[in-house]
Amino acid sequence: MLRYTCYLAAMLAGGHDLSQTPEVLAPFPAVNADDERLWAVGQFILSDFRALGDGSWQVNTPMVFGTGAVGLGLVAGSLIGGAVAKSRARTAAQAAAVPRWVPMTRGSLYVSSYGFYMYTPQVLRWHWSAITSASIVAPATLHFTGESTQGPISRLLQSDYAELVFVSWALDQHRQHPQLVTGGWLPQGWLHHADFHGRQPDAVPGLLPALPSAETSVTAD
Repeated sequence: MLRYTCYLAAMLAGGHDLSQTPEVLAPFPAVNADDERLWAVGQFILSDFRALGDGSWQVNTPMVFGTGAVGLGLVAGSLIGGAVAKSRARTAAQAAAVPRWVPMTRGSLYVSSYGFYMYTPQVLRWHWSAITSASIVAPATLHFTGESTQGPISRLLQSDYAELVFVSWALDQHRQHPQLVTGGWLPQGWLHHADFHGRQPDAVPGLLPALPSAETSVTAD
C-alpha cells in the first residue's frame, strides 16, 4: 500500500500525467470533477472524539429486612452488595464521561486526485478544498478537520490508504505542511525497511528523501 502511495505521490509532486494510472471502479459516480478518476480503494474506520456518557449513574438495590442472626446477615450482605454495585456504576460512569475516539462508521475508502469518498453504503464525499487541516498521527491513521454540510468536524480516519489521503491533500492544498516537507508522513523506519527488501521508492526532493548509500559513512570529529 505505502509503495503504491509513494508512486502516486511522486507522480502528483512531479506534475506527471496520471491518465494512464489504473482506475478503480466504484458503485457510485465520482463527482468532484469532470475528469476525476478513482485510483485506490481500501477499508476504513471513521471515528469522532466524544464521551460515551455524561458522568451520571444510578443503581437500584432492593431493600432487605430481617431479624435474628440470619436476617441481620442478609441485611449486611445486601448493604455490601449495594455498595459494590454503586462503586462499579460510579467508576463506569466516570470512565464513560472521558472523551475518546469512538468509531462512528466503516466501509470502503476511495481516493482520487480531487478528494476521497467513504462508501458506507451511503456516499460521504470530501473535496480537498473542504479539508482545513490534516496530519498523520500513527501508521495508517489520519486526523483531519473540515467543513461538512453540518458544520466544522474533527475526525480520525484509519485505513491502509490514510497516507495517500494525506499526501494527496497536502500536495493540492498545503505543500508547506511539515510532515510533507520532512517526509514525516511515512512511518518511522519504513524507507529503510523498504530499502532492505529492495523495494524503496524513488526519492522525490521535498517529498521522499533519499537514503544514504551503503558506501557513505559518517565519522565524528
